[in-house]
Amino acid sequence: MITHIFGESQRLRLRVAHLSDRGDRSGNEDRLGMVHVEDRGLCCVLADGAGGHGHGALAARLTVDTVLEGFGANPLFAPAGLASLISMAEQAVCGVQPSSASRQHMSATIVLLTIETRTGRALWAHWGDSRLYWFRDGRVHRMTEDHSVVQQLLQAGIYRDEDPRQLPNRSVLAGAVGAQSQVPPTVLGEAVALGCGDVVLLCSDGLWENLLEAEMEAALARADGPEDWLDAMLAALKAKGRANQDNCSALTVWALDNEPVN
Repeated sequence: MITHIFGESQRLRLRVAHLSDRGDRSGNEDRLGMVHVEDRGLCCVLADGAGGHGHGALAARLTVDTVLEGFGANPLFAPAGLASLISMAEQAVCGVQPSSASRQHMSATIVLLTIETRTGRALWAHWGDSRLYWFRDGRVHRMTEDHSVVQQLLQAGIYRDEDPRQLPNRSVLAGAVGAQSQVPPTVLGEAVALGCGDVVLLCSDGLWENLLEAEMEAALARADGPEDWLDAMLAALKAKGRANQDNCSALTVWALDNEPVN
């Protein structure tokens, strides 16, 4: 389903689409959602849960629901606002962990996007290895850096030009909601201006781990719209036939001229 967000006070019209696929797993521990506060802003969030016994799904649900409720109640467009939303999610997940032994290690990655619809400016934050990609002119313009042990080794120069997808222990995280994190969440320090034709993608590692950025760009070039793009990437992922495919979730926002849709 595609959501259209437009209005006379907005600089851009936004088209939002999302999908979530279980893959080869018995359940889906990804969660995503969005909330639009009229004349204030749009908030999109995606979480990928972990922790065993199905409690990853609970951690992801608590993370997403807390962020969306928090933004809906106070749609603050500022880096401190995003940091506060992640802190609220952390409190929600940590608050449930002591309720049973099986919940003690549940956690969730998070990637969060807010757009000030009046100006078309964007802010984002993330914790873990769920990613945000910003495409401009059909190419990856910027992307987040994972909070993972592999990323720390890359930054330290232990690895150099290797693709993190191919390195051992790629999935070992250095930070996430509800985890005993070595690193804090990353919050974009200054808003960026989206332009007409820009595309933003939020996705779990179930998508990007087995789909190269060049493949994302190629699918984008052929896509008729946001929903078609997500479907094409999922089809490309499944065509690879990788064993034990993880849950795969994605949410995309397309920025277009602010014209009403009939």
